[in-house]
Amino acid sequence: MFEEDKHLKESFNDNKQRSRYFDDMQLSVPIDLYKYCPGGNVVSIVFVAKVNVNRSSDEALVEPIRVVSQIHNQLPEFHTRAQKRYFKQKLQNIANIKPGVVDFIYKELAMDASQVSHPETQERLRLISLGETGLVADLRDLNTGRPSDKFDVFFEKLQEVVESVTAVDDRRHGELHLSRWLSLEEMIREAAEKCREDTLIPSKSLVRLQFTPRNPYSHAALNLTGKIDVQYKVQRRQLRVAHQDQHICAALFQYMKCKAVELGKYGQMVCSDDKAKVPIGNPGLPISTGVRGKKTITPTSCEMVAGDHDMHCTSLTPSVYLLCKVPDTTEKSFVSGKVHVAVNDSVLQTSSPFRHAALLSKVIAGPECPKVLLRYSDGGTDQRNTLESVKCASICLFKELDLDLMVLARCAPGNSWVNPAERVMSILNIGLQNCALERRDDDGAFKSVNSMSQVREVIGKRPDLKEAWVSNIEPCQAVVQNRFARLTLKGEKFQIENPVTEDEIDVIKRHLRELFPDLDITKLQKAHTRSAASYQKWLDDHARQRQYSFQIRKCQNADCCLPATTPPELLEWLPDPMFETGKEHYKPYNVVKGQDTDDHDRPSYKAPQNKGTSNIKGATTYKQTTDSVENDTTVDASMFTAQTARYSTDCVECKKPKVIFSKNKLTDRQQMQLVILLSEHEYTCGSFVTVPGSALHNKVHVRLGLTCETPIELAFYRSEFAKTDLCCLCASADGYVDEELKKGSKLYYQYANIVLKKD
Repeated sequence: MFEEDKHLKESFNDNKQRSRYFDDMQLSVPIDLYKYCPGGNVVSIVFVAKVNVNRSSDEALVEPIRVVSQIHNQLPEFHTRAQKRYFKQKLQNIANIKPGVVDFIYKELAMDASQVSHPETQERLRLISLGETGLVADLRDLNTGRPSDKFDVFFEKLQEVVESVTAVDDRRHGELHLSRWLSLEEMIREAAEKCREDTLIPSKSLVRLQFTPRNPYSHAALNLTGKIDVQYKVQRRQLRVAHQDQHICAALFQYMKCKAVELGKYGQMVCSDDKAKVPIGNPGLPISTGVRGKKTITPTSCEMVAGDHDMHCTSLTPSVYLLCKVPDTTEKSFVSGKVHVAVNDSVLQTSSPFRHAALLSKVIAGPECPKVLLRYSDGGTDQRNTLESVKCASICLFKELDLDLMVLARCAPGNSWVNPAERVMSILNIGLQNCALERRDDDGAFKSVNSMSQVREVIGKRPDLKEAWVSNIEPCQAVVQNRFARLTLKGEKFQIENPVTEDEIDVIKRHLRELFPDLDITKLQKAHTRSAASYQKWLDDHARQRQYSFQIRKCQNADCCLPATTPPELLEWLPDPMFETGKEHYKPYNVVKGQDTDDHDRPSYKAPQNKGTSNIKGATTYKQTTDSVENDTTVDASMFTAQTARYSTDCVECKKPKVIFSKNKLTDRQQMQLVILLSEHEYTCGSFVTVPGSALHNKVHVRLGLTCETPIELAFYRSEFAKTDLCCLCASADGYVDEELKKGSKLYYQYANIVLKKD
């Protein structure tokens, strides 16, 4: 009914524009739309009927039935005898159904009204499908003395119990995390408690027959009435955690795939992750790996048995590295390429950033080693790019492979399922299903240990037992490695890598010792790396740090880095996702490519505000970011609360009180030191309250950035030493609270009469 040449001035450019046009299109008169879909390759038939604008609800129910009855004769019938015969054969393979029922089902599905057998039966089936149950004979009435409705009271109460649970389930959007009843007996008991004492209670088998069948077309469904809307179900462990940054992380991953396609032969994209630990049983007690999803081929004379999973003290941790075979477009799958797996001992070969870096350098190193590395992982403590240890390991990998550019990105918390490496885990489960492992007998040296920490403690006390432990675990590692080596991903065999040794990890750490002599590589936390000037300068010159990405690129200084061999246009930073105009979608990669982007469009981003405006005209509040000029140590914002307010001092210029905060309560000696300090030095707004070398240095703080125009802090009025009648703007006494202002804002201040009159 719609022709572009007749109804449009210009034709549609693409299908998306056509779809949006019809979604937004409105007619000048109200209509009812009737759609008939015969199925197969037949085009759907649409009927449009004009309706009255002011029709009642009864007319809205009756009028469509009248229209359908009028157009019913105009609908074509698509059927052949071969088609009907083929349908009956398919239906007989599913369930044993009577021929009359088969004809009725075929008629309803195919809209075929010709050659109907048993007209009376067809009419009865039609009435039954519409809810007319009176046509069905209840054979229980033939049993004298046993009325068929004697359990109706109980089933009504049971239905009320089920509906109460369903109402709660609806508020959870159809998701239920706990089963209400532990057993059928408990459900019957709960319904029986709502009935009178003389109510007859049916048996468990009779109640079970009233359940709703899972598959109404199966043969077992003939035994269930569907009177009670409950079923037996198994919990699906596929619940995904939502995070506010998952949208920007998806855009960042899309950018990385576009970057990989753009790099071509100059780059390599790697997706890495650790699989769940594989338990190993004690000597003489093989422990199941826990993967029992499918049946495996086993001789008939043997029975597969294993111990339970909760009786072990060690395990194996497979580390997976997927070297993606980058397609020519981002629309194609990136889950292809070479898979490298290393089976590590969870006791002595724990996962760490440097272990991943050392192993990845072995996997990638070679004559065809790319100069640009794109690495995607989850947010574990050994992969999270915001941790200093991960940054240092990435620097070592960057120097070891002499890369021109390295880009690290990770997914949002709780969204590790988006990592392509997770697709490999299901293949590894094939090698671990119905498998049990046990370590060798160690002559009782580790007989009393019950956990991995105890094993490490024993080896720490007796280093000579380390080799004995390794020899006991190596056979289990060999078994798992052999099974993994027989797996493939799209025709590519898995490559098994030997776990890296401590010497190999120490070798790759040499880059930290060479680059940063003032960095203690045994303490790679932000509190310690902040004081390493060479490390901080190197990051400023070579790195770009974000919440979900970390990038390293060679600098232009020939004394620091070798010249890059990758074309300069390919060495641009991976851009940060930026919002479009409506802030609903992020811009595509080709739009933000080459731009100087930032991380401000991240939903969880909180700008380090140094200045903000309160609800009072002309009043300004400030936030302290440092506590000393010498070490520039960041003070947490939680420090500046009424609970941590310990003392106050007056500015010598504006005479306004400024709050002195301390994390811990000051001792008597510290209080005396603070009084002496304030008496010897004058305080002005914006300065430090302590001096370097003082005993209270870095123990007491004031908000920096405050000026004499800044109102008195809210923490002052909420503290124990507050003077509540001081004006927050001029610090004059005898002030009062503006009740109207108090109603309009949660933050209110004390005002003096003279200030209110001026304003």
